[in-house]
Amino acid sequence: MADEEQEEKSASEEGEEEEETALEEDNGLPFPRARVVSIMRGEIGKAKQLRSEVKEAVNIWLGNLLKKISREMGNTQYGSVGISDFQRATKPYDLIEDIIKDEERLLVSLEKIKADSDHVIREMRRFIAVLRSKEREEE
Repeated sequence: MADEEQEEKSASEEGEEEEETALEEDNGLPFPRARVVSIMRGEIGKAKQLRSEVKEAVNIWLGNLLKKISREMGNTQYGSVGISDFQRATKPYDLIEDIIKDEERLLVSLEKIKADSDHVIREMRRFIAVLRSKEREEE
């Protein structure tokens, strides 16, 4: 019984290695090119031409991103990777999206801070001017 389990494990490990090798042989791209192009086409539209170097670059970039996320998920303290590990690993990328969405709010806040600081500068200059004029009067 134990021998059968070991054979099944080694057979599944060999299958995983074959899948990884098959993926690597696909022009060295981590994902099927047709699927990546299909997703891009859905967002860009058919009116624009996609150059092959862009298709390849996006595919490689997605593969590298997946590697980074997977490495982060692998830092779990548990024996299995769960959805909380996925959420932890992708959180920085989700935060970037939130910051982009909040761009207008952030710009308005910065403009207000700038206006407030300009007001403080004017008040300080006026105050110093009053002090200097009083100092001259006393002399």
